[in-house]
Parts: sequence; structure tokens; C-alpha cells
Amino acid sequence: MNSPDPTTHDEPATGNPHRGNGRIRLILALGAVALLIFWFYPMLFTEEESSEIPQEEIDPIIRAQIEAAKLPDKESAESAPEEIESKPETIDIQTAKIDIPQTLSPPTPDLEEGEAARILIASIRNGRENLELAQLSHRADSFRQEGKTTDAYLLYFFAARQGHADSALILGKMNDPATFDADNEVLEQPDPTQAFKWYSMAAGNGLSEAQTLLAILHDTLEQAAADGDPQAQRLLLNWQ
Repeated sequence: MNSPDPTTHDEPATGNPHRGNGRIRLILALGAVALLIFWFYPMLFTEEESSEIPQEEIDPIIRAQIEAAKLPDKESAESAPEEIESKPETIDIQTAKIDIPQTLSPPTPDLEEGEAARILIASIRNGRENLELAQLSHRADSFRQEGKTTDAYLLYFFAARQGHADSALILGKMNDPATFDADNEVLEQPDPTQAFKWYSMAAGNGLSEAQTLLAILHDTLEQAAADGDPQAQRLLLNWQ
């Protein structure tokens, strides 16, 4: 019986299992690489599509605003003063000063007849007023023109007592029966005695008109005394 030759061996019916598994893994790896290349190739080499909206589809007003926003800062800075100048000026109410009087002066009450002259005479006597006799007489003239006969009479009287000839002459005329004004509010009737006194004072201070009127008054009193007027008779007795 022949024994088999130990140097010869029959080849197995199938190949090496380890070699077959290696081929499968290689094929799978190549397929995965091809799949990745296929997947990322468009992203790497294709041009990125623009996400901007077509200009024709944008509202014209909005498109103008977008274009204005894209202008350089210099142009915006140049246009800024015009916008500021076009704004109307505003007034700060808190800081604005308005010249409004807080209080009104109380109305000056009307003085009683003769009160203004009495106040002025008191001021002169106290030294608060320093008026010449002529100025005082002119003030009396103003009162007389304003119809304030009592104030005028008081100032004429004060000035005449201080030696003002013209004021004495005026007082003489106010009391003289020949020149008496019946519409005056101071004297109810003429007083020849007062007329004689004031005419004499004015004449003594060098007023020639007073001397003339004094002579006329004397003639008038003589006629009245002849008619039996006792006042005229007494005055003529004192005339000498």
C-alpha cells in the first residue's frame, strides 16, 4: 500500500478567506470616498448663488432709501447743515423771559378841592420843596386853568403873603366889585376891604397896575358910601 507523498498537498477548493475580506473593505472605502467627492464637489467648485433680491422687484421708495443709505459719510455730513437750518427755531419756555408786570400801580385817588395846594404849601414850609414865588404863582395859574379854583386861590394867597406882587394883584381883582367873577367857586360875593388890602400890597411892591386899580376902587367906594353903604363908608374912613 502506497503512502501518500508528504511533499504534495492538494489545493483547497476555496481561496484564502482573509484575502477576500480585504478586497471587500477596499471596495467599500473607495465607494465612500467617491460618495464624499460627489457630495462636496458642487459646494467647492460651483459659484455661490446671490441672495439679493432683484432691483426691479423692490419698491421705488424703498430702493431710494437704500441708495441714500449707501452714500458716503462725507455727503451725509454736507447735507446735515441744510436739514438743521430748515428746522424752525424753538423757544425754551423755561428760560425765556417775558417782561410782564407782577403788580399794577394802584390808581391815584382824586384829591379833594384844595388838597393839592395844601400839600405843596406844607412841603415848602417843611423845606421839602424849594420853589420861587414866581414858580408858585405859575403853579396857581395852572390850577386855575384846570378849574381847580380853590387850589389856585390858596397858592396865590400864600405867594402874596410872601410879598409876590402879581399874586396880590390877582387876589385884589378876585375881591374887587368891578372885576368880580360870579361863577367862581371860592368867593360868594366881592369884598372891597380885601380888594383894598391886596391892591395896596401889590402897589407897595412897585406894581403900577395895582396903583391904578386902587384908585378906581376908591372912586367906586365913594359912590357906594354916598348911596348909604355902611361898609363903603367904614372903608373910606380907614383909607386915609
